[in-house]
Amino acid sequence: MPTKKPRVMVYLDPDKHDFLKQWAEDEHRSVNNLITMLLEQAIDKKKEENDQHRTTANY
Repeated sequence: MPTKKPRVMVYLDPDKHDFLKQWAEDEHRSVNNLITMLLEQAIDKKKEENDQHRTTANY
């Protein structure tokens, strides 16, 4: 079933792609799934940092 999620195209240096490919294989994931997980973690971390900044700015 096709997804309704938006697509993003990324251009990587070959060495970085090779690194991600090996990392994904080590974790039994696809490269796409690994990148999605990494982006979600980075977004969650940034949201947390923003929330902490807002909380401390209110004092």
